[in-house]
Amino acid sequence: MEKINLITIAIPFFFLLIGLELAFSWYHKRKLYRLNDSINDLSTGISSQIFGIIFKTITFFAYLWVYENWRIFNLPSWPSEPVSWMPSSEVLGLSASTWAWTIVIAVWISCFVLYDLAYYWLHRLSHEVNFLWAGHVVHHQSEEYNLTVALRQASFHGLFTWIFYIPLAILGFSPIVMVLNGQLNLIYQFWIHTKAIDKFPKWFEAIFNTPSHHRVHHGINPKYIDRNHGGTLIVFDRWFGTFQAEEETPVYGTVKPLRSFNPLWANIHYWIEMWEQAKQSPRFIDKIKAFLAMPGWRPQELGGQYPIPEVDEKTFKKYDVSLSKSLTAYAVTWFVLTLVGTFSMLVKVNSIPTGLLYLIFFFSIFSLTTVGGILDLKRWTLYLEPIRIAFLVGTAFLLGVSSGTAFIAAGFGALSLAWFLSQRHLFAEWKDIDPVKEIRSKAA
Repeated sequence: MEKINLITIAIPFFFLLIGLELAFSWYHKRKLYRLNDSINDLSTGISSQIFGIIFKTITFFAYLWVYENWRIFNLPSWPSEPVSWMPSSEVLGLSASTWAWTIVIAVWISCFVLYDLAYYWLHRLSHEVNFLWAGHVVHHQSEEYNLTVALRQASFHGLFTWIFYIPLAILGFSPIVMVLNGQLNLIYQFWIHTKAIDKFPKWFEAIFNTPSHHRVHHGINPKYIDRNHGGTLIVFDRWFGTFQAEEETPVYGTVKPLRSFNPLWANIHYWIEMWEQAKQSPRFIDKIKAFLAMPGWRPQELGGQYPIPEVDEKTFKKYDVSLSKSLTAYAVTWFVLTLVGTFSMLVKVNSIPTGLLYLIFFFSIFSLTTVGGILDLKRWTLYLEPIRIAFLVGTAFLLGVSSGTAFIAAGFGALSLAWFLSQRHLFAEWKDIDPVKEIRSKAA
């Protein structure tokens, strides 16, 4: 069951749709994409997939243990797996086979709806509880709204979110029913991250989550904050009072901008911010509230609740860094190589030896971090990038590849390093800010 991953299967189709949206953007002369922002979206998505593989043992077996020991009902997963309470002969004019199919379809539909209900509360609380927001904030950091944003996912959020689905295990939904419904829920949410679609017929907008509803969710306009939390359905937002229709054009991002294209920093910066606030808070209860209060909460001594300012898309200034064409091409080249290599690993993850798998994980995260640092023109990349290149070449030799392949890797590494260092003057011209020092100064 663990080998079934609809997300990996869907990735090529995701990129096909991204290509179509790019074509739409070009044809209609609408700037829906920025290269650096989209690379950061995809980098955080790759990181999320990597850490998802690392953490899946914890999350999957927790659900499995509860299902095997605490479930109330035995709910069938497939018609070929009948359970004791299902009819074994004709009842009410329907054959046992018809009953089996009817019951199984009802089980899958029920799980689909209840999964989305669990997702609604998980998603809502991830906007209302600070340490949960620390994981989810990654998905909201992009200041654009396009299909690559859908792939912008957090690396560590899954460590906390699995508990919201435990009630499904108690009810008796088997792991395969829950996991596949979860993957379908996530796949559905991909296509709603677009500006290319305006609105659907009223009946569809009344029931399902749509691009219009989800654009509101990503908006930082005060009226849009913490609205429209549904995954596939919007009915729960309507029932629980968190629905907001799209009115003025949303401004995207986070109230406190990330101002970075580094996927590693995207995942850890809010944790550092909470920790620094807890250290600066004068009372013990405030130190606890730094992790449990709503995002933006601060004790009065540190400035009180963080304000949510009015914003307008015409005047909102997005974070951007200007790179030369050569340095941009360098960053794109290494990003594409990392993307292709990581996707190849994801497809064959079950057949790769564990040691090699974790080596690929490490190199992927290392590469994505340095690519992000280059896009930010961070000076530390002048030191880290040569180390990364040396690590890549050294690994090729240590893995015992043929001498010809090893020397090709060495030649490519030397050429790559020369290409990168030829652009080193750009890093001296950019004002580099230490993000940790900036957080500490704000907390103080």
